[in-house]
Amino acid sequence: MYLKRHTAFALAVLMAFPLTACSSGSQTDSPQETTPVETTETVPTETALTAELPDKTYGGEEVMFLTSLNNGYDWYTSYEIYAAEMNGQLINDAVFTRNQQIEELLDIRIAETKMENAHTVAQETLIAGDDQFDVVMPYINNTISLATQGLLMDLNTIPYLDLEKPWWDQRANANMIIADKLFFSTGDIAILDNECTMVMFFNKDMIEQYSLENPYELVKEHKWTIDKVREMASVVTHDLNGDGKMTGDDTWGLSVAGNAPISFYFGAGERIVDRNDEGKLEFQIGSARSYDVLDKVMTLCYDDLMLSDKTASAGFDVVSVMFNAGQVMFVTFALVDINALREAEFEFGILPYPLYDESQQEYNNLISSVLVSSTSVPYNNTNSELTGVTLEAMAYYSTSTLTPAYYDNALKTRYVRDEESGDMLDIIFSTRVYDLGFIFDWGGAGSLVTSIYNAKSTEYVSKWQAIQQKAQAALDEALETFAALQ
Repeated sequence: MYLKRHTAFALAVLMAFPLTACSSGSQTDSPQETTPVETTETVPTETALTAELPDKTYGGEEVMFLTSLNNGYDWYTSYEIYAAEMNGQLINDAVFTRNQQIEELLDIRIAETKMENAHTVAQETLIAGDDQFDVVMPYINNTISLATQGLLMDLNTIPYLDLEKPWWDQRANANMIIADKLFFSTGDIAILDNECTMVMFFNKDMIEQYSLENPYELVKEHKWTIDKVREMASVVTHDLNGDGKMTGDDTWGLSVAGNAPISFYFGAGERIVDRNDEGKLEFQIGSARSYDVLDKVMTLCYDDLMLSDKTASAGFDVVSVMFNAGQVMFVTFALVDINALREAEFEFGILPYPLYDESQQEYNNLISSVLVSSTSVPYNNTNSELTGVTLEAMAYYSTSTLTPAYYDNALKTRYVRDEESGDMLDIIFSTRVYDLGFIFDWGGAGSLVTSIYNAKSTEYVSKWQAIQQKAQAALDEALETFAALQ
């Protein structure tokens, strides 16, 4: 599992580092020669992977990152690239430690420019030919316009950047390729991809109070399905104050956030686009199974026994307060929303989104890419070798610094202390969904599920047919555009 694999891997990196720091300080004649970072022979083979970094230093050169600042919601600001000093906070100190190791190892300086409108700044500077940024990290949905305009390099062409290594998210790499090119990725170098993963939280006391099945066991036994969620939630929902109306003053089994329907849709194993046998992207929404999934998802989300903004004007601020007060058993949030649950006086846990049925092979958890930073390299980068070495080193050393700190922060500082939640995060992070159709929203296809939900419609076939031609044309145009990029 993810946590256990990374814990063992982190130990391997920690044991290897003193050898690495001593052996990589000299300049070599050939910049193409690589010296793998050493590990001890006692580490199991599967954890003894190493970053192949050049045996050379770079004379104090600066690597400048452009990162995202979010003044509206500080939770979505990028804190994983740069830290000025140690301050006693887990994430900050992990970033500082990682960067210090890399700066000493490679003789470089990692720097950051943090901007609220990072994608606009990136676009304007790159169109003008300005090369001040070595790496740009806007939110993914904003980065696609940079890629479309030919302002980013194909990451597969960056020296020393080994995207097949486990410190890069292999599902992101596989699912975000377009026309055989990869313009943005993520992995251990980042934490916003973790924070913006859609999950479910549940009140353990309510599970016990209503004598319901243990959700953790249901997940492990592959019985955590949409039907099971509905069944359990329906048991709990009741008119607490006896006024004959279901409102925010009552008790609910499940809250349905505005992005829950699309999260349930992806959780059920469906996609907006996927690759056919020839590797070409094609629409999956509109298939017979997608309609079956939509019907089951909307039946759940439209149910009057489920709390939503449609039933009780229950937005995030309202639902988080109700959850903390013990009025809602299951809530549909992003993992970062755990920040709003600290007032809860009961034990709560984390769950993946449910399966369509027990025959589905794996759980799937959507990345809310609107607020997830991506790692991209500008087309006019003047030192792609240094950039590649730096990114590879940062991702690699994050496995022994940033990733363990993030898990520790998520499972301890944030008041989720049970081992089972760690197991759930392993499942969640290893089954995340990146869907180009959802990200690009070609012809409105990516937002169709949400549009259907907002309209409380059951006309799934006609809704898709109304935009199908437009969506296909937009997809075809995108494929032609990216295929033409050099």
